[in-house]
Amino acid sequence: MAKKSKSKQRARQSARPSARPSTGSMQARLLDMLHQVWLAGLGAAAKAQHGAPKVFEELVAEGARIHTGTRDAAEKALRGAFGDVQSALNAGVNSAREGAADAFENLEKVFRTRVHRALTQLGVPSADEVAALSKRVDALNANISQLARTRKAGAAPRVAAH
Repeated sequence: MAKKSKSKQRARQSARPSARPSTGSMQARLLDMLHQVWLAGLGAAAKAQHGAPKVFEELVAEGARIHTGTRDAAEKALRGAFGDVQSALNAGVNSAREGAADAFENLEKVFRTRVHRALTQLGVPSADEVAALSKRVDALNANISQLARTRKAGAAPRVAAH
């Protein structure tokens, strides 16, 4: 009996809020509460074992059932949270990709503008100007060929008259 009363006294002392130095923090209060729940569970288990083993088995079965239910609920909540985080992450990645593509297009436009400006300052003709010159050269070559044919046709009889 002396042992039981001493253990009860220790449990009461450790369950008291003043047994632990109060820091006023949420952690200390949470630890006190968890300790009290632990002690209450130990006390209930001791009473159930001494009083009625069948009650103890029923309590264990009920605890297992509740544990399974809460674990399933926690897993569902975790899957939901994970899905939400994954969706948010994918949206962020897609947004970053779009931003990078836009930035690359803008960089390309700036680069083209600067290269064009530099080539113009150096006097290098543009592609349109080169194409126009090429057409003019082709037209001049056609005129020269036509003139050469008409001269050969007109010069041949003169040569025969000599």
